[in-house]
Amino acid sequence: MIDLSKQQREIIEAPLKSMAVTACAGSGKTTTAVRRLAAMRELLEDNHGHIALLSFSNVAVDTFNRDYDALLQEEAKFVRKGGIEISTVDAFITSNIIRPHGHLAMKCNRTPFLVHGSEPFLASFQVWIDKRPHPTTDIKLTSREGGGLQYEIGRANTVVDKKTAKDAISKLAQIGAYSHALGNLWALKVLVDQPLVKRALARRYPHILVDEAQDIGKLHELILTALQDAGSQVSLIGDVNQGIYEFSGATGTFLGQYADRKDVEGRTLEINFRSVPSIVSIANELSGRTDNPQRTEPETLSGAYYFAYKKTEKDSALKSFAALLKDAGISINDAAVLCRSAKWADEWAGSEEIQGQGVLRKFVEAAIERDKFLRYGDAFKHCCAGVVGLLDETHGDLLSDLVSCRGDDKSSHMLRRTLWTFVKDATSGLPSASLVAKTEWQPALRERMEALLTTLSDDYGLKAGDNWKAKLAKRKLFNRPLIRGADLGGEDLPNFRVSTVHKVKGESIGGVLYICNRSHLDEFLEGTNTEVGKIGYVALTRARDLFVLGVPAANIGNYAHKLHALGFKRAGGK
Repeated sequence: MIDLSKQQREIIEAPLKSMAVTACAGSGKTTTAVRRLAAMRELLEDNHGHIALLSFSNVAVDTFNRDYDALLQEEAKFVRKGGIEISTVDAFITSNIIRPHGHLAMKCNRTPFLVHGSEPFLASFQVWIDKRPHPTTDIKLTSREGGGLQYEIGRANTVVDKKTAKDAISKLAQIGAYSHALGNLWALKVLVDQPLVKRALARRYPHILVDEAQDIGKLHELILTALQDAGSQVSLIGDVNQGIYEFSGATGTFLGQYADRKDVEGRTLEINFRSVPSIVSIANELSGRTDNPQRTEPETLSGAYYFAYKKTEKDSALKSFAALLKDAGISINDAAVLCRSAKWADEWAGSEEIQGQGVLRKFVEAAIERDKFLRYGDAFKHCCAGVVGLLDETHGDLLSDLVSCRGDDKSSHMLRRTLWTFVKDATSGLPSASLVAKTEWQPALRERMEALLTTLSDDYGLKAGDNWKAKLAKRKLFNRPLIRGADLGGEDLPNFRVSTVHKVKGESIGGVLYICNRSHLDEFLEGTNTEVGKIGYVALTRARDLFVLGVPAANIGNYAHKLHALGFKRAGGK
């Protein structure tokens, strides 16, 4: 997007100050943030310090880096690359606080390292709740009603006694380990207990921009506020209607109330450059906003539609979606089927029953990700977890280094290359998921793993655990392949991308099918006052040209009137 709106230009050209930018979906937040970053760098030209642009996903960070580099090449006035840091919020906290200074708060004698929960040595770190053991890494901090934080654990979010939780967390910290949920706790403690560190960070980063600011959780808020109190100017960009991480404590409250501060200037972005007017109109009805569409309706089929589906007849629903895409002139590659939960996404993608248990299951998941879904990055992560699970417990922080690509030395690069080769090679590495699990796949995996572990020992000094073969036993493997083959004589279906709404937030997609059950639909139609309602809103606003709502066939009669009143049309015109 080259032509900027008046609102975008005002934000980009504003003096150096803290801002709260409330932006609608499709409003060009990326373009605005990148150009604001470049303009701030020019304003800060004669001063010391860095400007940080932070977001919450690697996809967003990659986009920011790409667009910023392109901007520097296109605009002669933006000539400075140095003094800029673009990263995820968690990576920023990890590299600037946890790794260099975390040991001061954690009372460990080494650089802190992230654990993912599957490392073998974590079996020694548990907390007992109601006479049952739980992994210490499952402890998380949440906001307590009335203010403050509390410790919770497990799917039931059982509240843990503060002393019990702190003792367990401290025991884990003493060896230098922390989980995703606990890393921000230690970062905050560093800033509270080490005022010199806090002031140094504020001096190094006098300006911080946070994209997708509705996803800021309580601990992130406290960390940013601590840096702000020490002198950093913090600007937030986001949309509270797209706050779909309430389950992790990100309620959108920080962004929603940020402009009320006397030292913060509120701004808005109210032009939707992404979606056709009929979709923007529905989005406005759901969110209570009054955003304006920049586009006009195309001559081909476009807008918001709905149809009935049955869970037992998924193929029929997907064929109907494919027909609508064809009428709209949208490629299958520019379409997605979105679901509320990962379980639903797996079902609509034709998920396999996961076989095996323990460490073996990691290799099963890796093979399925590679051979069925072609998701090599996820396959690599699962395989790394499996390999580390077979090693001696002394290699506690290896998984974190492999997954984060943190090791900079030549040995680390070669190790990742060795594991990537194993993952990608179904002939001599990770066996094909089309093999019969119990009689073909597992024996091949065991044989090839022995060769891989020998290589890891000889070339990298990594020692295998004494019981590694037992961890690859055939328990819970079946006499069938890990993935089912296509039905002979069956009609081919388009290979749709199937995902959760959470995974596509921030994307722009030509055609979207959002599959609902009755409760999802109820909350979607009620607007963005609930987390599920916001998830539906995010699904709707991903679509550029076509949004299709899958309504359970048993409920279609109860919702048709409401959908038509909102602006939907029934697919097929009936």
